[in-house]
Amino acid sequence: MMQRIGEKISVIARFRGAGFEPSMFKWEGRPHKVKSVNGRWAEHDGQFNIYHFAVVSDTDVFYEISFHTREMAWVLDKFMIDEP
Repeated sequence: MMQRIGEKISVIARFRGAGFEPSMFKWEGRPHKVKSVNGRWAEHDGQFNIYHFAVVSDTDVFYEISFHTREMAWVLDKFMIDEP
């Protein structure tokens, strides 16, 4: 089940040519290394863009994070939680 978060986070990103992707982020005081980027897409926010990334951390947790060009900020949108 995906849990919605919507919190700003700190991100270290890798830039390659005209593209970029997150390589590590910090949430709740802990670093989370990105093991893989499984999806990426963009949407418009007026004249600005929001770049979304579906990632898996080095602890095998799925996250959705996004970069908002209006605020120049990264946001943790969702993460996968285990259901009992």
